[in-house]
Amino acid sequence: MNLLITALACLVAFMIAGLWASVAASLYHFRPGAHEADGPLLPMTLIKPVRGLDDGMRENFEAIAQSDPGRALQVIIAIESEEDPAAALAKEFKAAHPDRDILVLFTGPARGRMGKAHNMIEALPKAKHPRVIFSDADIKTTPGLLTGTSRAFSEGYEAIFGLPYHVYVPDIGGWMFRVAFNHNFSVAAALSHYLGLFHFAAGAWMAYTKEILERAGGIEPFARNIADDFAISDKIRRIGARQYLLHELVPVSETGTTMMEAFWHLVKWCRIIHASLPGVYFGLALCNPGLVSGALWLVCELSGMHVWLGRGMLAGFLISRSVAAFLQDRFAARRALPLWEYASLVVIDLGYLLFWIFGLRRRIVWRGVTYRLHSGGIAEVVG
Repeated sequence: MNLLITALACLVAFMIAGLWASVAASLYHFRPGAHEADGPLLPMTLIKPVRGLDDGMRENFEAIAQSDPGRALQVIIAIESEEDPAAALAKEFKAAHPDRDILVLFTGPARGRMGKAHNMIEALPKAKHPRVIFSDADIKTTPGLLTGTSRAFSEGYEAIFGLPYHVYVPDIGGWMFRVAFNHNFSVAAALSHYLGLFHFAAGAWMAYTKEILERAGGIEPFARNIADDFAISDKIRRIGARQYLLHELVPVSETGTTMMEAFWHLVKWCRIIHASLPGVYFGLALCNPGLVSGALWLVCELSGMHVWLGRGMLAGFLISRSVAAFLQDRFAARRALPLWEYASLVVIDLGYLLFWIFGLRRRIVWRGVTYRLHSGGIAEVVG
């Protein structure tokens, strides 16, 4: 029993140290002074793959123009069909800016490809510039993202990524998104990048030179990957591209933030991770910090041995969890959220088990299409 308690205590201590190291790296990387200075943009093509009408889509389109006063960007809005409800909005945006290089591209049926990858594949040959940015429809472009991307390209980087960070939405679904992304995946991103352990892009904002995409074989080989951003960036990493993590966070605003919509959206991503990275998926369950510290506390209480250690380590982790999230928001993202959200993190890891269990299935519904997921994250349309 002593050996088990010692092992669990060491694991919890390692996790607490890892949490604080991650926060320190995040605060350093996303500090205000690290933002790239303003300057003229290199000529770049911004591709927006679109399917369906997202909340705030018109504002997201307008943010592109506002962030590019020098009109350096070619903008391609790639949509499968004119019947898509987003098509009219895209055409209105183009008409409102006749002095800009904006193309509304109708890409036709996906023909077995994933919808987003299909739009990216069809849009890429229309890109006029040697540097291409892919950005999801629910992303608001900012001047800092553009200048940072331009500067990284000018310094010779071939693959440039932005870390998505969910904005405040005052309902339970918005809270679920922020907990899942901002205070889990996002906290460790900067440290992982510095250590070379995680260089995978998020589709929210990823930019490549055309040359590196050609060396990777283009986008077509990833047309059926459910997580195309992960698949593309992993191949880019393996062929030795110079990679760069931007110093500005990418603001994300999800459409559909009721509790049930958010629940099934997060379940969908659990299933995608399970199919794409099964080893990581099962490892996350075994190394869930909240569960491990809770297990240590329970073992100590039931055995009557080192009770002070179990209580102290559990309290230390829970306090660290809340304080780290507050610091991440306040100093890396430069935003403040209601204090109850940080207090809720002391119990949130227990809820992870429910998502993990639901994530064991291999079927998802995404934008009205049903997919069966296979090993390696390959998606098969089944309905």
